[in-house]
Amino acid sequence: MRSIYKQHLQTLQNNFETALEQNSFDSVLIYSGHHSYGFRDDNAYPFKTNPHFKYWLPLTKQQKSFVLIQTGKKPHLFLHQEIDIWHAQPELPNGEWQQYFDLTLISNVSQVKDFVKNKTNTLAYIGEPLTDDTDTSLGKINPALLINHIEYERAYKTEYEMECLRTANLMAAKAHTVAKEGFYAGKTEMEIHQAYLASLGVREFELPYNNIIAFNQNAAVLHYDNYQVTQPSERLSFLIDAGAEYNGYNADISRTYLNGSNLNGSNEFQQMFDAYQVEYFNLLSEIEVDKEYFSFHDSAHKRISKLLSEFDIVKCNPQETYDKGYSQLFFPCGVGHYIGTQVHDVGGHFANRRGELLNKDARYPYLRLLRKMEKQTVFTVEPGIYFINQLLETVKDNSDFNWSRLEQFKPYGGFRLEDSIAMNNGNIENLAVDAFNKL
Repeated sequence: MRSIYKQHLQTLQNNFETALEQNSFDSVLIYSGHHSYGFRDDNAYPFKTNPHFKYWLPLTKQQKSFVLIQTGKKPHLFLHQEIDIWHAQPELPNGEWQQYFDLTLISNVSQVKDFVKNKTNTLAYIGEPLTDDTDTSLGKINPALLINHIEYERAYKTEYEMECLRTANLMAAKAHTVAKEGFYAGKTEMEIHQAYLASLGVREFELPYNNIIAFNQNAAVLHYDNYQVTQPSERLSFLIDAGAEYNGYNADISRTYLNGSNLNGSNEFQQMFDAYQVEYFNLLSEIEVDKEYFSFHDSAHKRISKLLSEFDIVKCNPQETYDKGYSQLFFPCGVGHYIGTQVHDVGGHFANRRGELLNKDARYPYLRLLRKMEKQTVFTVEPGIYFINQLLETVKDNSDFNWSRLEQFKPYGGFRLEDSIAMNNGNIENLAVDAFNKL
């Protein structure tokens, strides 16, 4: 049986050759990227690999390197190595990837330019420009139609990609368990964040995104990462949104935990969270091949509208709550996104390989995914309810809202669950839940 990585490379080779031909190229040079620096500073920002580079190779730390994809030829890796007394060179991971690439060690980009100098008329370049957009010595820089074609296809995951995503979710699930234990053991936000890093054995910049480690009202800040080093006066709730990376592929998992011994003498918030969890898993049951993701997002708003009505946050019935758009005040973001070599993976708004855009709905400006739920795609599901002061301030004089109930619930911030769903040959696979079940 051929390895799944070899099959992955053959799929990419076929897709890229089609994309190149349709856009009048015969090869493409993909740059891994390089460190950037702050203004008038020689201390570099953390390096992040070009996602198009790690699409081909499980190399996430190799700067100033290139992979050349040519029609009908073996991929060619130009791996940057230099004598550097200041910095350690990243170690190359072992693996079968070395069998499938021609390899040239380089110390300067001029070596690559010399190799491709007779190809530049039909060569494309994808990555951060090394000089400016007018320099074509490495090919035509970032041709939009070619990139659109490639990024449309990136939605469809190979079995190798699925397996990388499964492993990333298992890594994240283990770290989530450590974080949960830390919350109930009385650790601070910062201590939980540090425990999460330690459980993965990584530095902060090696995470796929900044962890969200949010107690109480901090959960109402959608991308909260201002970890507190002191204890709050009360420990009511804990929202964690945190991931892991494996071979350049990402996990993105959210969970919420309540402190049952400290709920202000009231269990209404716990009851609402319990009801939300029922609605969440009922929403997951709607997933099926060819379902429009937009209608799935809209269904999430209807379910949230129901909860807002049932728990007397809004003094309207569920249909009126939905019709008046009140759910958007409590759930202003999208219900999910593609995930892969990028956490917010690309192509979610594309109608076709040319990159023509699907129509957006003005009600939902932050929805990142408008395509159908197709076979071999992987996307997140993450509806939530948040008590965001800035949004509630816009309706402060509206009598449709139960302000005493809102004041009761604001200290908890909000809640969210988030899983990644793989449409694996049409079978619905919950990567996060499966990962937790394996622990």
